[in-house]
Amino acid sequence: MQRVREKINREMRSGLYTLFILHSVRELGDTYGYEIVRHIERKSGGDIKLKDATVYPVLRYLTKKKILEAYWTEPEKGVPRKYYRLTSQGQILLEELLKDYERLKELSEKILQGEEK
Repeated sequence: MQRVREKINREMRSGLYTLFILHSVRELGDTYGYEIVRHIERKSGGDIKLKDATVYPVLRYLTKKKILEAYWTEPEKGVPRKYYRLTSQGQILLEELLKDYERLKELSEKILQGEEK
């Protein structure tokens, strides 16, 4: 039973983490992976601990789909960083996903709290 629960929770988190990543890029502006992770952790009060293995595949996928644009910087000190920003398509997608999320949240509450029309 525990395996089933873990699989279902993993699937629920997966979509939400993608939404959190997109939302963070919008809030932060041009940003890099580690900063996105820290932003989500701070906003969750430390309740969400994202791993690189979770975030970077999502960033690569969103870049490949032209939802995010990626570019490298060469700082005077330190190592080069890959920065991300929302494309115009990404802005539109994020707005649509936020509406979808709100609708899904409303429907979930109706179903789980036993409301009927």
